[in-house]
Amino acid sequence: MAKLSKLLVNLTTDENTDSLLDKALRLGQAAEAGIELFKCGYQSYPSSMNMVAPAMLENLQHQQLRSMEEELDTIAGRYRRAKPGITTDVAWARDITDGVLTKAARYQPDLLLHEVAEHPHLLHRILVPQDWQLLRESRVPLLLCKERPWPDRMRLVAAIDPFHAHDEAAAMDHRILAYARLMADCLGAELHILHTYAAIPQSAIFDDTVVGDFESMQKRIKEEHETRLQQVVQAFDPAFDLNLLHVVEGEIHQKLPEFVRQQGMNLVVMGSLARGMLDRLLLGSSVERVLDAVPCDVLVLKPETYQ
Repeated sequence: MAKLSKLLVNLTTDENTDSLLDKALRLGQAAEAGIELFKCGYQSYPSSMNMVAPAMLENLQHQQLRSMEEELDTIAGRYRRAKPGITTDVAWARDITDGVLTKAARYQPDLLLHEVAEHPHLLHRILVPQDWQLLRESRVPLLLCKERPWPDRMRLVAAIDPFHAHDEAAAMDHRILAYARLMADCLGAELHILHTYAAIPQSAIFDDTVVGDFESMQKRIKEEHETRLQQVVQAFDPAFDLNLLHVVEGEIHQKLPEFVRQQGMNLVVMGSLARGMLDRLLLGSSVERVLDAVPCDVLVLKPETYQ
């Protein structure tokens, strides 16, 4: 069952982090969850430092860690007035992402909050590779936060696919709905559910009798998707408002960003299933393609069995 008992906030920069921390505070207060601020550091020293005694290098590392601890304590102090009990932790790791993943594995948070920089598509992948590594390897639910603050009245959309080729995807949809409901309750948000599907192009049909009834066939296909979506959602929540269900023809990485902009969504909840290496290299995952395209935050979930 989805819950928020512990939140881990990964601070990656010394720049303004108020938006990220405000979001953590809002969730922590609503869910009565503990909050821990975390920062992982590493200092690459010049090659000339290789001649310095290891004890001196270790001392420099300890000084850096103490400085990071003081920095986090100062930040936490500002927020402890509104949320007592906020804790802090720091770590030292050559690979920052590995340090964050190690911390998450040890702390076992119900949600990891991480702020992502906003750059054009290609530049984002070049300049901030740790964002993508964290996205691909994090086992815990990962809330990728952009700099936009959350409004008082929020709108949230969960993206699911009720037509499955295997049981793992079906379980994934239930997990998405559970976390979307949890986030909507904590944030007082209006919850929408979106399903996108790819229709058969007319050019792919060679039977003249079928081509003549193409519009009717397309209508039937959409109705089948709408019916299946209603069945899945009503099995999850019989009282869910069906007016908040949306079925859209097209690829999710194209239609979801359009939907977010048109409907003014503030948060997307979606899942990430394993893909083949060739597919990942050629196309990237749907989550990665969506993240660059949407203006709002994205909560990414992995299957509970993810390794």
